[in-house]
Amino acid sequence: MKQVLKSILIITMLSTFLSSCSSKYGKEKNFNGVQLFYTSKVTEAQADKLGKYLISGGFADGEKKTVQITKTGNTFEFRMVVKKGIDRDEEFTQIFKSYASELSKNVFDDEPVEIHLCDENLKTLRVVIPLDESDE
Repeated sequence: MKQVLKSILIITMLSTFLSSCSSKYGKEKNFNGVQLFYTSKVTEAQADKLGKYLISGGFADGEKKTVQITKTGNTFEFRMVVKKGIDRDEEFTQIFKSYASELSKNVFDDEPVEIHLCDENLKTLRVVIPLDESDE
């Protein structure tokens, strides 16, 4: 897990904080440098649980990063601003698949989680779904 988080930290080091109106992206919380937006489809308790997990896992390490959590149907969408080009890197795609599985298990009570790799405006560039048990 720590290797996955270290890889994701490298990817997001150059993430940009969103400075526009937060209502466009949902309510905002900050967790040790991580700007976390959460929509009305996610409870504040779920956002707090995610934020605490990001801190305990080392993702929230004081470096500025922007993420959003929302939900479509029964699937959580963990949306994160990534460095340009990361969305096309297959090696990192595998890392994100593993991280989606970790978020599902450790934060969202085994509910499905997708990771949306986003530009600086939280526009989805690529959707990454978690590894199946058979893929591991």
